[in-house]
Amino acid sequence: MKDLVLPACFSWPQRSLRSCFHSSLVLMAGMLALGFCDSTAFIAQAQRDGNSGTRAHENQPAGAQSVQFSDLSSGRYRDRLVSISGVLLSEVHDADSTLLSLEVEGHLVHASLVQKAAMSEYEPGSTLRVAGNYRMAPEGFTGYRLPYLELRNDGDVVLAAMPSFLTFPHKMAMFGVLVLVVAAYSIRSAFLRWRVVHQAAWVARSLVIARERTRILEMIGSDLKLDEMLGEVCKSVMELLPGVVCEYALQSENGIPEGSRSEVPPESREKILYEVSLKDDRGETNGTVIAYSNEPHAPHGDQAEIFNLLAELSSLAMRQSLLYRGLVYHSTHDPLTELPNRRLCESHLASMLKEAEETNGRLAVIYIDINRFKYVNDKYGHKTGDLYLQQISARLRAQLRSIDMLARVGGDEFVVIAPFPEYFDRANAISARLQACFQDPFSLDGILIDGSASFGFARYPEHGLTVEDLTRHADHEMYIAKHETHISEEAHGLAIITVSELELALLNGSFRLAYQPQFSAAGHLTGLEALLRLDDPVLGLLTPDAFISIAEQNRVIVDIGAWALRSALRDASRWGLNRGDTISLAINVSVRQLEEPGYAKSVLTCLQEYGFPPNRLEIELIERSLMFSGDQVKQQLEQLRMSGVRITLDDFGTEQSCLSLLHKLPIDTIKLDRSFIRAMDTEPTVLPIIQAIVSMAQSLGKRIVAEAIEHVGPVPALMKMGKMDFQGYLLSRPVAAEEMSLVIDTWRSGITMPEPFRDVSGGRITRVS
Repeated sequence: MKDLVLPACFSWPQRSLRSCFHSSLVLMAGMLALGFCDSTAFIAQAQRDGNSGTRAHENQPAGAQSVQFSDLSSGRYRDRLVSISGVLLSEVHDADSTLLSLEVEGHLVHASLVQKAAMSEYEPGSTLRVAGNYRMAPEGFTGYRLPYLELRNDGDVVLAAMPSFLTFPHKMAMFGVLVLVVAAYSIRSAFLRWRVVHQAAWVARSLVIARERTRILEMIGSDLKLDEMLGEVCKSVMELLPGVVCEYALQSENGIPEGSRSEVPPESREKILYEVSLKDDRGETNGTVIAYSNEPHAPHGDQAEIFNLLAELSSLAMRQSLLYRGLVYHSTHDPLTELPNRRLCESHLASMLKEAEETNGRLAVIYIDINRFKYVNDKYGHKTGDLYLQQISARLRAQLRSIDMLARVGGDEFVVIAPFPEYFDRANAISARLQACFQDPFSLDGILIDGSASFGFARYPEHGLTVEDLTRHADHEMYIAKHETHISEEAHGLAIITVSELELALLNGSFRLAYQPQFSAAGHLTGLEALLRLDDPVLGLLTPDAFISIAEQNRVIVDIGAWALRSALRDASRWGLNRGDTISLAINVSVRQLEEPGYAKSVLTCLQEYGFPPNRLEIELIERSLMFSGDQVKQQLEQLRMSGVRITLDDFGTEQSCLSLLHKLPIDTIKLDRSFIRAMDTEPTVLPIIQAIVSMAQSLGKRIVAEAIEHVGPVPALMKMGKMDFQGYLLSRPVAAEEMSLVIDTWRSGITMPEPFRDVSGGRITRVS
């Protein structure tokens, strides 16, 4: 903002007055020389006037910082409360305001007070000290920006000194001089007054513009709609510029203009005075604001400033509206799929329920859960997972009607809200179309994924009357559908866990180990079998029957087996099974693992790493898997056997070539198949077979373990067949690894066996405390 310096034409009266004053001094000096006045009286009068002025200067408006005009011109006191002294030139009053014009250091400064209460009038020539907020008036017709003080109340004006009271001789001399310049001074004074009045009007208009700008800015800061804000902007422009028409037009989402006027008439197009294009964040024009005049228009002095204000406020209103709409959109929509989120879904469902209640309508809520999404996300990366969700949402959205809502309410969960005023037959058709979206594989940057999902269905009013009831029912139905699908697959001999889920479970650490003890007839702990478990987040804790068949058909069994071996050796070493009485640790191994080159070497490396004796580790194999094994498997077993690792044959006696395995493979332990043990209660003919197997194993020096001892029924017959170890629920169920520390010491000390375990020769019960 430029400092105000009066041009030469306006500083002439001051220079003329000074010249006249100098002439009067010369004249008065001559008069004093001639004796027309008393010098002593003149000096006394001057001293009295000086003393009164000094006392007046002691008055000072409170709370203001005293500054010079040069300080104001620096600009650092803008909009601050300051005080300044000057000579009053004129004082203009109207109905509700007062304007003071002061001469400060040869410059013109205005002080304005908007107040209906009357202010004390001061005589021109009085020295006043005024306090107020320093402002700069906009450029007017003179091309200069005049400083002015915005007074708070009439207490901001303090009289510093009254006009000097001259003596009679002085007055006579001044009168003589003034007579010579009265004509010129009168003309210049009238012009100066005219200028002051017009500048006062300019300041008042500037204040009106500033108030309008503040009012519009406050509206823009609220949550009003864009058309309401633009309407207020146009209204202010038309009030500030009489005769000018201001209108706006906005493009709606479907491209149809909306606003106070859809388009400017052709006859008015030629009369446009100003036009503002409203652009969105992408730089596209979203509307226009125009100002035009139907009549011959005489430009106002501040028309350009008002038009600039129109452009500023219109653009600011547009940006504020876009920002507000963006915040609302992001708070109610999923940024990845651009679908409504849970918050908007629940709100929409609540409104749809209210409408259905009023119109006696119906609606359906379909809950969709994407199967194995976490596996896709973890294996292929978040970028592929995001693309997977985007393709799923696109397919689902393509199968819905315009009145349906598809929302993403979780990481891999979607909800469909489908209103049906009449019947639910269309709801079933929509559900079928949504399920068909997963028939074709998804192509994710060159990766083909066979997607699948589980669906839950809820209807209003049958399944609930509130948002919570319907979503809970649909969610519950979805989990039931998922579980029934797994049960159906298991009934058809299929694994209920896929290879991908097994890989993901291994990656997430979802596998667990449980240990089941093996006891002698006397109750001594002879071994522990490590049993694999899978902790599935949906199906719970699964035994190997649910997943081992599919694992053995793929290389994932190698990684699972390696994890199980290391975990079992670590647990056994922690419990001290690598020292003291010999207690074997049995690990189930698949033939697929033995077919891997270097498997035996990896086992021995693990034993050495954990300091576990090889003769205390048992590699447990299933008989039917060994029947068709090649030389590679036999070589691996021979290498392990020569290093001290013991080999156990599980499910012995169930295959026709089982006897040949005893002399072809280095077998140390034979486990009687559970089918034989369970048949002993109902099929007496199985006893000779079991007896033959036990006799043959004893003659070959093999250790025998009878598994699946779940009740005391088969125990007496087995006790009569000779020495063997026992394993089953009757003695102990499998114990989780984290709970083993509570029972391992008790097992190693010996347990009290059930009564049927008798010493056949002595006929007494053996108890171990």
